[in-house]
Amino acid sequence: MVTQTTNPLEWLQPLLLIVIMGILLLLLLRQTMMLSRAGEAYSKVQRVVTLVACGDKVEARPFKEGDYVGRVLGDCGEGRQARIVGIYSEEVALEKPR
Repeated sequence: MVTQTTNPLEWLQPLLLIVIMGILLLLLLRQTMMLSRAGEAYSKVQRVVTLVACGDKVEARPFKEGDYVGRVLGDCGEGRQARIVGIYSEEVALEKPR
């Protein structure tokens, strides 16, 4: 004769499994939403600009590899030297297709 012993809390196993799977599904959904928000931030197009100063005159030009603040670019007239005084990025407004 075979006797079968049963655990009085055996009914909790499937319930616990469902609860754990629900929590994991909610965490996955939360992570997906956070990644989509991060993607929106990186989808903006930015342009890097270098500020070049010569005396009292400051001009902006596109960034070139090797630019750094303080770099002397050469003479710009009247014995003055052109220097890079700033580098920054700015968002470029994209036109939506019509």
